[in-house]
Amino acid sequence: GKQKDEGGEGRDKMVYPLEKIEQAKTDKEKFMVMFETLKQQMLHHMSKTHSMPPAAVSWASAMIDYNVVGGKLNRGITVLAVQRTLKAAQAKGGKARLTAREVARASVLGWSIEWLQAFFLVADDVMDDSQTRRGQPCWYKRPEVGMIAINDAFLLESFIYTILEMHFGGEEYYGRLRDLFLEVTQQTEFGQLLDLTSQPQGGPIDLNRFTEERYKMIVKYKTAFYTFYLPVAIGMITSGVTNPKAYEGAKEICCIMGEYFQIQDDYLDCYGLPADIGKVGTDIQDNKCSWLVVQALKKVDVRQRKILEANYGQWDEKKVKKVKQLYEELGIEQMFKDYEEESYLQIQAELEKVTELPKEVFELLLKKIYKRSK
Repeated sequence: GKQKDEGGEGRDKMVYPLEKIEQAKTDKEKFMVMFETLKQQMLHHMSKTHSMPPAAVSWASAMIDYNVVGGKLNRGITVLAVQRTLKAAQAKGGKARLTAREVARASVLGWSIEWLQAFFLVADDVMDDSQTRRGQPCWYKRPEVGMIAINDAFLLESFIYTILEMHFGGEEYYGRLRDLFLEVTQQTEFGQLLDLTSQPQGGPIDLNRFTEERYKMIVKYKTAFYTFYLPVAIGMITSGVTNPKAYEGAKEICCIMGEYFQIQDDYLDCYGLPADIGKVGTDIQDNKCSWLVVQALKKVDVRQRKILEANYGQWDEKKVKKVKQLYEELGIEQMFKDYEEESYLQIQAELEKVTELPKEVFELLLKKIYKRSK
């Protein structure tokens, strides 16, 4: 998809690969079609608008390929599904098909979330000293990259706003869309701060800091906003929903779902199969404020707490094993299964209260995550 015109006046003439989108069968395939277009637009923006030399452009190209694609793309594809659901609701019961152009524009927004995700993950892996991501070495672990990854993360973030301006700069809701991305980014960074400071740097481990209250705050800010609220709010903004009550209600439900999603994630970190989840879980070694340890702390007696204190948060296979044995002893796995049922019912009850938006928007999200294995 070569751009005829990068400037503001060319926006309505924005060229989308509509035929390729029409030919693609599944949402995921349709969504993938737009990736190449956006990537080329960003590289063109570097080379033409900013006269960046070929080596810089090819670095960015490889970096985008390595970090933006390769995940499950759930968040991005959700934008498509939300748009379709909202369109169907506006058609009052009629089956709504998105036109190829609508699919293309919804995909641009979906990819904006995926670029945001890539920005977070590249930086996150450096902070956590992680080894693998999505079944391959973390970007910063590549010998030619190292700490350049930090600037790469910044670049990924900055491209989001280039993409939004290029495709949506002419829309009356453009400001709201941009502000939404800025707000959600900040909220996610607040969550990351809570997570990173949940233990003293380099000092002895302080399990007293792992409270349920703190856990819920971390999850709400670090995960729920960008994973659940963002795709829904994007669909709302672009469908012309302006009622603040609708956004508040959406936030409410998205936060409950986000909590459920993160607790699943914590569970899978310990009990999921690396082949399924694409990484080897290290929450115990990393001294993470995980749901599992928060629950364990609520149940331990003095002896068990000593075991936890002696073994949690250390890179030693034998110690990790001891923590996992303690989890078994405390019946943490069953606690998760019980929580899963309870949470599902709670979400269902919240859905009954939704009036401002079609329930299907949230049911669709729930269906994606309930009882997942990766």
